[in-house]
Amino acid sequence: MSPSLLIPLDDESDRDPTLDLAALFGNDHPIEIELGFGKGRYLLDAAQRRSDHNFVGVEVAGKYLRLTQDRARRRGLSNIRFVHGDAREFVEFFVPGASIRTLHVYFADPWPKTKHHKRRLLEAEFFEEALRVLEPAGRMWIATDHDDYYEAILEALKPSADRFNLVEPVWDGVTTNYEDKFVRRGSTIHRRVLEKR
Repeated sequence: MSPSLLIPLDDESDRDPTLDLAALFGNDHPIEIELGFGKGRYLLDAAQRRSDHNFVGVEVAGKYLRLTQDRARRRGLSNIRFVHGDAREFVEFFVPGASIRTLHVYFADPWPKTKHHKRRLLEAEFFEEALRVLEPAGRMWIATDHDDYYEAILEALKPSADRFNLVEPVWDGVTTNYEDKFVRRGSTIHRRVLEKR
């Protein structure tokens, strides 16, 4: 991430630096972020179909980031930017408040072992961050095949449930590689679409 794309802050400020998203893209189109895009199938399809939106993809796995970046380049997509890093930290420290139209979180690592549950992305604190960064009426799309994680997500949502509207999930894009794999195994895909009130 180029430091020139960060909003300058006063030396006295204890705020974290946030991205100037309009400068990052050179326009003020709505922003969508996919956290953990894997091989990028959904991200690339969405960016291609919705050229009037800007997309940021965040991925911790360097090999998937490079693969997806190369595919975006070959498709000539100018409305997409990539971040190599931790999704939670990116949202918390670099995304300005009320700046995001849509957050996409598909098949996040469920960290099934109890001792690893603290590593899960979709926890109560993260939903607070989602509310902070989403525009009014902005949406968060969630999908998982992991039954226990889904129940944990619903529990984590309870403290912020009165600030989200539940929206019927009507899927309008391609499926992810993970979804295809899980459907072939016979897994149930759990979806939630949350709209900021």
